This record gives sequence, C-alpha cells and structure tokens, in this order.
Amino acid sequence: MAAPLPEPTKTRPQLSGVATGGSSGDAKMLAVLLQFEADIRRQSTVAELQYFVANEARAILPYGQMFVLRQATIGKGYTTKCVSSLATVDPNAPLIDALEKAVSNLADKFTLAKPREFDAQRSRPDEALSDYPYTQMYWQPLLDAEGSPFAGLLLAREETLRNGEKIRIARIGDTTAHSWLALTGKKPVRRLPVLDSRKKKWIAIAIAVVLLFPVRLTALAPAEIVAERPYVVAAPFSGRIASVEVTPNAPVTEGQVLLRFDDIRLTNELELAKERLAVARSRLERSTSSAFAERDETSDIAIMQAEVEVAQAEFDYARQLAIQSTITAPREGMALFSDRRDWEGRAVNVGDPIMQVVNPAEVMIRIDLPSAEQMSLERGAKVKMWLDSQPLWAIDGLLEAASYQARQTPDGTLAFALTAKIDGANPRIGSRGTAQVYGQWVPFVYSLLRRPISALRQFVGI
Repeated sequence: MAAPLPEPTKTRPQLSGVATGGSSGDAKMLAVLLQFEADIRRQSTVAELQYFVANEARAILPYGQMFVLRQATIGKGYTTKCVSSLATVDPNAPLIDALEKAVSNLADKFTLAKPREFDAQRSRPDEALSDYPYTQMYWQPLLDAEGSPFAGLLLAREETLRNGEKIRIARIGDTTAHSWLALTGKKPVRRLPVLDSRKKKWIAIAIAVVLLFPVRLTALAPAEIVAERPYVVAAPFSGRIASVEVTPNAPVTEGQVLLRFDDIRLTNELELAKERLAVARSRLERSTSSAFAERDETSDIAIMQAEVEVAQAEFDYARQLAIQSTITAPREGMALFSDRRDWEGRAVNVGDPIMQVVNPAEVMIRIDLPSAEQMSLERGAKVKMWLDSQPLWAIDGLLEAASYQARQTPDGTLAFALTAKIDGANPRIGSRGTAQVYGQWVPFVYSLLRRPISALRQFVGI
C-alpha cells in the first residue's frame, strides 16, 4: 500500500490551462512562474524539492508525468529519485527500469547537457514502454557550476512541447538546479571515482602485495599468573579440618603449622593400638617364660610373636596418622588458598588439595588455548599478556611448554594448556587476563581466511 502523498510546502495560485497569448494571460503566467520559483527556493531538503517540482510544475505547463532523475553514484547512468503522483519510487518497477535505460541510450548518442526530445518507444523498444500512454519524452538537464548535468527533469506527454513551453521548463530547470546545489553545498552527487585500467592495475598489485605480506599467526586466550613449582598441601587421610592456622596469601616459614585436623578419633585409635600392643607383648612374655615348664605353650610362641608385630604396625600407623593431624609448611614461601571459612569444619577425603605453598619469586603464565585456535607452536615463541587490572601494559613472555592433548576447562570448552616464562617483573600470583600467542609466519591472506575456511569445511564436511 502506497504511503499518503505529502502536502505541498507552500500554497500558490493555481492555473488549469496554458495562456493563449493575450497580455492578461501572459501577465498571469508570469506571476505564477515567479511564485513557483519563489516556492522552489523555500524547500528545506532535496527530497522536498524533488517532490515539489515533480508535482507542482503542472501549473506552469501541462504534462502527463514528470520524473526527477539524478546521476548514479557509480557508473554513467541515472537513477529515478521522484515521480509525480507517487509518494515513493520502486527502483525495480519495469517502467522505471525502462525509462532509465532509455536515458542511458540517449546519453550514449548525445550529450545530456542540452535539452533533448525523443520518442521513448522508438528509442528503446520495451514492453513496459509500449503499454505506457505517454510516448513523447522531453529531457531538461540540471547543470552544475561547470555546466555538467548532475540530474534532469524527464517530462512524459502525449504531444511534443511547443516553443513557449520549452522556455518555461528551461526556467524551471535553472531554478531547480540552483536550489539543489544550494541545499547540497554545491555537491549534488557524491560519485565514486572512476578508475582507469592503469589505476586498476596498480590497485590490484597493491592488494596482492598486502595479501602476500608475511605476518605471524596469533591467537587470544584466557591466561592466569600461577606459581612455577607449587607444593600442594593435600589431606593425608579422610577427616574434618578443625582449624586453619594461617591467613590466605600469608608468608610462612618451614615447619610452621598450617592447619589441624580433628584428632579425637585418631587419639582414640592410637590408645587402642597401644593397648593391643601391650596385651600382645604380655602374652608373648608369658609364653616365653613358661616355655620350659609346659611343652604346649612353646608351640604358640611363633603365633604370639606375629601378633605382636601386627599390633606394633597398627600402633605405628595410628601414631603416624596422629602426627599428620597437624600439617606444617614443608618450605618457606606463601600459603595460597581461598578462605579460612571455606575449610574450617569441612570434611575432606584422602588426597583432596587444600592449599599451596609457593615461592612468589617463581611464577609463570598459564594459558588455556581453545582447540579452535590450534596452531603450530615452538618452544620460545613470543607471548604477550594483558592483565585485567592493567589493560594498557603488556607482560612479555616466552612459550615454555604446550600440552599434547586438549583438556576440558571449567567453563566446558576444550583447550590446550600452555605455560610461558615471564620476561621481566613478576606480577601477583592469581592475576588473570588475556594472552596473545604468536605462531609461525604466514601470508596475510592465510591469516585472514584461516578461520572462515575452517568453519566452512566443518559446515560442509569436506
């Protein structure tokens, strides 16, 4: 459904016909023409100007339909911008396409800097033009300051224009061109430059040089500053943590108590093992002392000796567990863990990691390179890391190792584990950011199309 036609910007006297030649009619036509030119200059936009001229010029001269065409941005043709009696223009309409081609054919034969009158059906046979009721076309160019046509008014009528009507449409064209140039800052059409064969050749060479220019493959991946050789403090047995004796990130010395387990069960088991060992030793001593008195007791000495050894082993194991209920720092460093409240009173199983004791001076970059960014990496490759806390300064590093197989990260993606040695000052352990890994040298076109080609192959299945 077509949009409603906008109202004319200004009102003016209407004239139903053309003056017949009397002095009174000429004066009236002159007044209408002057008023029309004044109204043209009052239009505030180019679109309003085009619509006003296409629809309101009937007061100056009769016509069936007027088309306002403007020079195309690319190429030599003209595009239709406004049509009288229509609110919008469909560029794909058969009539619009046929008229634009007819104007292009006219431009190939003649210069469009001058008015031209032609028969549309004869100049370009077309089914859309054969059904069009107006066959006589008149081209009125709109010229810029250099005298070149940037647009034109195309009048469609049943008969050719008379001399007086040609003078009026020329006057309308001059006024319209002047207003059009004033509204666009004397740049009515922003045309793209037309390149000759020589320029195209040099541009093609420049593009080829850019596409073949060697660059290094790079990939971005999440990264974290971690300890180089951390000592993991794990639960020696299944139990409940009674207390954590250090604060997170606190410096510790060798032998300092880190945490204590609930030792009630361990103490009781140690006492029971001690009693069982004492009973086994007493039985062994009694059997040994009576071996010379009664023959039957002598046969049980070997069994009792074994029971003593078993009780001794149970006692040693219980004592070792009781000792391990208090965990101390194996070396000097810094205790890394989340929070005391996360561990105190918590039950853990054998081998569950609780904290790390690390050396703050020995750190490295751990990078989780997504499997989709997989590329050939060599030891010593360049690495840059931007911390989230310092996005403007990069940390330089050198690739040290890369895992052979991808693993699943906590966020559910498959990634290769990379480690890089830091070249410079060590940042704080636990700092996170984004790392850029540099791979081998390749042409720029390969770096540009590597991911699209890979995605296409995965989609197509080739």
